[in-house]
Amino acid sequence: MRSLLHVLPCLMLLLASAPTSAQSDSAIFGTVFDVVTQQPLADALVTLRSPALQEERVVVTDTQGHFRFPKLPPGRYALRFEHLIYYPHMRTDLELREGRSLRAHVELVPDPEGGVISCY
Repeated sequence: MRSLLHVLPCLMLLLASAPTSAQSDSAIFGTVFDVVTQQPLADALVTLRSPALQEERVVVTDTQGHFRFPKLPPGRYALRFEHLIYYPHMRTDLELREGRSLRAHVELVPDPEGGVISCY
């Protein structure tokens, strides 16, 4: 009985740390670039949508143009990329499997009128 009391806390810790279907190690990550200069784009807005999610997720690229959506359930995903002076871009063909990750290399096209505010 005494040894059982020592084993029980360890068993509880193992069960608490075991992965569940709600928490997956699957992820979608990548880098956003300027198509003309091939330089990474900081501060691009990346929106992730899927029927597998309760709500959309949004991140902003870092100074190296990197983004990451961790702990995703398997399913079909769509990504939308936006930046003030670039045309928006969508990827709707992403199929994520359990225990896998997807990498996206995205090149945004500059919008010649991007960032211009017209007042009439």
